[in-house]
Amino acid sequence: MRLFLLSIISLCIMLSSAAYADNATSAAKPKPLAPVTFQDGNVFDPMKFAVIGKYVYYDQFKIYTGSSKDDPGFGKRRRTAHAGQLTFRAGLFEGFEAFLTATAFDKELERKNAKGLTDESDIQGLGDIQVMGRWQALSQKKGDPLSLALGLGLEIPTADSGNRNSFGTQPYMGPFLQLGTGSWNPKASLSASRVFGRSRLDGQLMYTLNTEGEHDLEKGDVFQYDLGFGFALTRCLTAGLAMNGVHQEKNTQQMAPGVTRKDPNSGCDMIFLSPELSLRVEPLNMVLGLAAPITVYADMEGTQPVEDYRVVAKMAVQF
Repeated sequence: MRLFLLSIISLCIMLSSAAYADNATSAAKPKPLAPVTFQDGNVFDPMKFAVIGKYVYYDQFKIYTGSSKDDPGFGKRRRTAHAGQLTFRAGLFEGFEAFLTATAFDKELERKNAKGLTDESDIQGLGDIQVMGRWQALSQKKGDPLSLALGLGLEIPTADSGNRNSFGTQPYMGPFLQLGTGSWNPKASLSASRVFGRSRLDGQLMYTLNTEGEHDLEKGDVFQYDLGFGFALTRCLTAGLAMNGVHQEKNTQQMAPGVTRKDPNSGCDMIFLSPELSLRVEPLNMVLGLAAPITVYADMEGTQPVEDYRVVAKMAVQF
């Protein structure tokens, strides 16, 4: 809760400071593009549409116990994930937009047990469908000091969640090697943006309430908080730096047949710093984005693998 309040206070301070900055601009001045790693506070106008493709990659190979790097030898795990996301975004009416998102995964887990035996599990397929609606509470275009959007969404259990475990006592794999959990998961977001001259400040808070799904599997709730700064280098090129934070509660799953409890090696607090670059391709009404979130803080519950960095690539076409 303290982390949540501190994030809100920091966001308000940054955006309030920007509101009093020099706002004198001309139409010829470059306008900064939106952040790559999270959603800004601007809602689409009615009958404005976009198709957004996003790719995320990470390789978690360093083992952490709490916030300390560890090398336990036996029980070591390595997790690799590729995620391709396709989103349809539509401005439905004044001050309201909707998102429909489908995600395809390719996940791999390598494990070593107490006897030194290594096992590899790999899964590919479509994840749960997500829908979200966002309402424009404040708009800088209409004279407000900043743009503020409130969002409500839902993860719909359309993916397979029955991937069995062939290595160890757990009858089913944990959330990482499942395409879904079989649960209906509501989420809420608060996004804010302030553009001043060639610069912009953006922030987002998002909370996902994960519920119990199939096979007693329940992912821990997730709280994400993001802050970002962007600067228009040219009319078509924007450079930025974002801070992406995540807090996740422990997962609940079957640890053995007939034994369901919280997984001691789950849950985390992580913070990334993300250099970002966005390019507007005006003839195609397209924006390309690239970011490399670098892990600067990791506090893992129990013993878990952690990555050094991620790769995020994004392409959006408006029509």
